[in-house]
Amino acid sequence: MGLKKTYCLRVSLLLLIFGPAFSSNIQEQDTIRLYADMPIEVHLLIADIKLDELMRTAESAGETAKAQKLREATALLKEATRKYEYFRTGDKKILSEQWGFNWAPPRPGFPSVMKSPLSLLEHLWIGYDMAAQFRASIMVADVQYSPAQAELHKSLDDSVGLMGKTVKAVESTGVWIVHWLSGARFMISAPPEFQTARLLKDDVVRLIKSKPDGSPQAVVFVSQSYPDREEMELGAEQYREKRIDALRGRFPDMAVVERGEIRAGAESFTTSFAYQYTWEGELIKALVHIRRTGSGAYEVNYVSAAGSFDRAEADRIIRSFLRR
Repeated sequence: MGLKKTYCLRVSLLLLIFGPAFSSNIQEQDTIRLYADMPIEVHLLIADIKLDELMRTAESAGETAKAQKLREATALLKEATRKYEYFRTGDKKILSEQWGFNWAPPRPGFPSVMKSPLSLLEHLWIGYDMAAQFRASIMVADVQYSPAQAELHKSLDDSVGLMGKTVKAVESTGVWIVHWLSGARFMISAPPEFQTARLLKDDVVRLIKSKPDGSPQAVVFVSQSYPDREEMELGAEQYREKRIDALRGRFPDMAVVERGEIRAGAESFTTSFAYQYTWEGELIKALVHIRRTGSGAYEVNYVSAAGSFDRAEADRIIRSFLRR
């Protein structure tokens, strides 16, 4: 078989291994953003729906201990919702034991609370962050609050604390963990096997899943950069090719096996690519997703040894990255 045919066959096989193109990931970002921007009460409602579903699944599977932890999380979340609704509406009837959270879409065509692509913990973390940010803005305001207003603010305080406890209770059941960095105000989700690791240059977060012997099996890292004037003038495709060239400088045998769809706006774009290379005699595979917004750029990477590469896991982790 000729060299050209051998190369084409090799690339074709790698494309099959890497699976579907990145286009589905990029297209879903609009829906993810839509749900991420929902009001706090909607995040709590969707979290309650997803928590109930998770609890029922655990009960059906006979996972008694997990179901009990989820019931405890449910009680915490319902009380957090009660406290927040009292703060939001000022209606004292909400504090009664008989109160039940009744929610109706605020307008026709409001997105279904049953179809959110975000996970339970993602909704909880976003709701928690929004409520905490709101509380912080109240605390710094130079305003004399009445006793009634102070009571409402106390209810918000309690709600934020209960949301935090709900997160911890859910995390203890072994579900995908949300890594939330309040300073950078972004989140990324990964299986609990991924542990936080020492940051390298430009990293915002670095997660490692280890083999039984302690060596890395897969690495996820998010890097942040601020393109210079020349880079800012590059289009999405040119920017991607520059990143590919930089990787080739590190890995001489690097081969690009997929260039994903590009979505570009006036001052932002998303693009992606997949590649493979050899490191110390072992074939390595990687996915890269780039998001440039304004003057900054984020790059989400999933890198794994070929023998343990999990495309579905990689896609889901990359898709979960969200900048608040």
